Amino acid sequence: MGQKTNSTIFSLTTKKAEWKSKYIEKNVEESSVLLFQDVEIRNYINRIFKIYGFLVHSCKIDYNYGNIIFLINLYNKKNETEKFYKKDSKEKLSIPKFCQNFSISNSKDLINFIINNILVIDLSLFLKNKTITVKTHNLNKKLQLLIKNTKTNFFEYKKILKNFKRFLKNPIYKELLKISFVAITEKNSAKLVAEAISNYFTKQKKRHGFILFFIKKTFSSLIPLKMSQIKGIKIIIAGRFNGAPRSNKKIIKVGSVPLQSFKSTISYYEDTAYTSNGTFGIKVWICENENTSK
Repeated sequence: MGQKTNSTIFSLTTKKAEWKSKYIEKNVEESSVLLFQDVEIRNYINRIFKIYGFLVHSCKIDYNYGNIIFLINLYNKKNETEKFYKKDSKEKLSIPKFCQNFSISNSKDLINFIINNILVIDLSLFLKNKTITVKTHNLNKKLQLLIKNTKTNFFEYKKILKNFKRFLKNPIYKELLKISFVAITEKNSAKLVAEAISNYFTKQKKRHGFILFFIKKTFSSLIPLKMSQIKGIKIIIAGRFNGAPRSNKKIIKVGSVPLQSFKSTISYYEDTAYTSNGTFGIKVWICENENTSK
């Protein structure tokens, strides 16, 4: 399970492994078609929610003969979603004109609009003669409930906010801090972390060293917390940092990430950030605690 091995594929051989897609194929040829459809559907779902300011944390798909069930965990980037339903927003809505008559007043209405007027219609055309059911779960609300339920979590959360007070003036770092909180409390969060870093590198051409310092400082403070469900995290980013003429590789490692052990539960994801200075390759490994993998 080293750096050149996909940890997700490697760990599927264990008994505790959980597949993200479930389907029953009739023959070998149909299996390859279903696999292709699954990849295309996932890319489409990620793209649609990203346009409207959501990051897909995880997506489980259950293929049956008559219907398909989608279970999607979402992270809401409030700075980007608010412009779609706030009346005083200066930015123009990217919602199609024929759909702007719908009343969208909060993120829940926006999610319902995306599901009922975009996803279900488009997926019905792609997957013919199938009944589509989409269920979503907002990780922002789940994090708020986790913090409010116990006093220890609440005091730890307030203490972290106090320590990172000078960073919270910038909305980008404030969003990254919230994403880090979700990453330490939710399983299989490598995708969320990788896409959050990718979004930052896409928007920012310089000051890459500062964001690496912020990420390392953030996880160094969050992993020891009682609410944390991970042992460690490892991030490798390769590209032309700060517009340098040659590419370089940066490694961030906090805590324990044993990549050669079958007993450890590793969440892995790799993403690519496309910038004016070239591409940045991002790889994230997150080692989860044993009690969270059961």
